[in-house]
Amino acid sequence: MIVECSACKASMRLDKKRYSGKRLSLRCPACRQSFNVEVPPDSSAVVLIAHGYPKSFDELRAVLVQDELTILTCSENDDAMRLLRDNPVRILLLDVALTGSFPFELIEEACNKTTGKPVKIILLPSVYNKTAYKRRPTSLYGADAYLELHHIGDRLLPLLRDLCPDLELKEPSAGFFMPSQGEERSLEDASGVKAAEELARLLIADIALYHQEQIDQGINEGDPTLYLAEEIAEGRRLLGERITSAVLNQKDFLLEALEHFAEARHKEFDI
Repeated sequence: MIVECSACKASMRLDKKRYSGKRLSLRCPACRQSFNVEVPPDSSAVVLIAHGYPKSFDELRAVLVQDELTILTCSENDDAMRLLRDNPVRILLLDVALTGSFPFELIEEACNKTTGKPVKIILLPSVYNKTAYKRRPTSLYGADAYLELHHIGDRLLPLLRDLCPDLELKEPSAGFFMPSQGEERSLEDASGVKAAEELARLLIADIALYHQEQIDQGINEGDPTLYLAEEIAEGRRLLGERITSAVLNQKDFLLEALEHFAEARHKEFDI
């Protein structure tokens, strides 16, 4: 927060969060004049970043450095649910492959909040492979928008200005540079059954974002894979590039992940 000396108009910066709602007596460092200032209550908007890839926190924070924003982060569904319920979240940046949930479950929780202003929700694809499946999503599960991670630097703030014009978000400071992101999401352990299960879950999350109508139609007809032949083939190709055949021969990891997703969709929406 910037305040001006009442005598010489020199500017000085105050920590708005620290002195929120207080009346302060200040001495100007330029002319030594004393003056009073009332710091308005902190009305910063809470942004919840719920993402399973920790590197994304730093990339998103770099863009969202604004006096008007308070940033909360989490990497699992249970924590996201708690933060969403306990805080006046205004903006939710949600990983479609967030651990422990499917995106529509957390979105429903956000949309059902009855206090404060409506939560604006932006989906962030898992981006394990930045070229596979990419097309405009057929369903956002009730979210307001989606954004590829490699467009955080140039499109996130304009998108937030459109969704929340009352926040008056500023342009990044002079010299700000956010390099193009979108590199493949890495796994902590790139071998074994757990790695195969996690990678299959990420791939299905991406496929579902871009092809939800086909999945829902397949669920209605008793087979979620029915209209996804090309996408399933591409997913298996990506699994084969990163997981050994000895592991992949144990079971159909991609089909298992899709069945879990389809079961959750059926349970949540009676599809």
